[in-house]
Amino acid sequence: MATTIKDIAKKAGVSISTVSLVLNRKGYVAPETKERISSVMKQMNYKPLHSARKLATQKTGNIGYIIWEGHFSEVEMFYSQIFLGMEYAARKSDSYILLTTVKEDFDPKNDLPRFLKYNDVDGVALAGRVSHALIEYLDNQQLPFVLIDYELPGKSFNCVKIDNYNGAFRAVENLVLADKKHIAFIGGTFFHPSIKERYRGYREALEKYNLANDGYLKKYSYCENIETSRAIGENGATKLLNRHPEIDAIFCCNDTTAMGVITGIQKIGKRIPQEIAVVGFDDIPPAEYNIPKLSTLRVPKLEIGKQAFMLLNELINNPNMVPQTRMISVDLVIRESSHSESNER
Repeated sequence: MATTIKDIAKKAGVSISTVSLVLNRKGYVAPETKERISSVMKQMNYKPLHSARKLATQKTGNIGYIIWEGHFSEVEMFYSQIFLGMEYAARKSDSYILLTTVKEDFDPKNDLPRFLKYNDVDGVALAGRVSHALIEYLDNQQLPFVLIDYELPGKSFNCVKIDNYNGAFRAVENLVLADKKHIAFIGGTFFHPSIKERYRGYREALEKYNLANDGYLKKYSYCENIETSRAIGENGATKLLNRHPEIDAIFCCNDTTAMGVITGIQKIGKRIPQEIAVVGFDDIPPAEYNIPKLSTLRVPKLEIGKQAFMLLNELINNPNMVPQTRMISVDLVIRESSHSESNER
């Protein structure tokens, strides 16, 4: 038979209402009494019913994590790692993270995730590029939400962002200082603000060293208006190198694209990094085990998840707080794809 709050109160020698105050973390309970009640709950292996907690606190203890289905794949592990960071943070607060995906052509009337349909979350984290209709729905419903690695131009929402610009600038500057003169960029859709910022960092690093002139950017840039993939990287490398064999380095919008670029270069028969250096962005797990090992910008994905969880909880507890942006810095990791000898900086 399951242990009840009445059983806890009887064994601890207190009233049921006192146990309730401890469970819901409301009102004053003497420290020694609180410690005694907690000890009894542990002895009796008591776990409060989820439904009872919701009734008492008006909170579910659930956090939604929504990702566009195009981001959720075996190849693109970036947002899965961020989810893991949120999960780690949630464990310390006895919260649950509920993961779901949504379609790109999301329609609130037909495609609402179940936890939104049944009001079973206290807030939502939106990871990466998601439908603007979903963001507008959450805003209209006044449900707390945080954007991760995304933003809406002209709108002020709580978000956790990556320092894409400075990371890209540093990576390209490092290539220039390594005496690379013909540095290409390969990427996917600029609908994602992170890719747009990475391209801006690429462009402005070249401008700093007076390289971005005489049609340089147009000649050495390859972007497809679709989600990033290995295929974009391989196609881009093949097309650019056939037209411009003088290219001696390629900066890629992310690691998945960079791995495709490496495949394309290898098929052409050029050596990496002796003839062409390659740098990615994100440092997803396969980057370190690629052949050659991929130089990249290390994004602390678990930390992003933890920060998103903390920011969302602040918002849940203070619905009227001024929107915040938390910027997460990145580190340049030098491996075999850009330097003959592997080291980190």
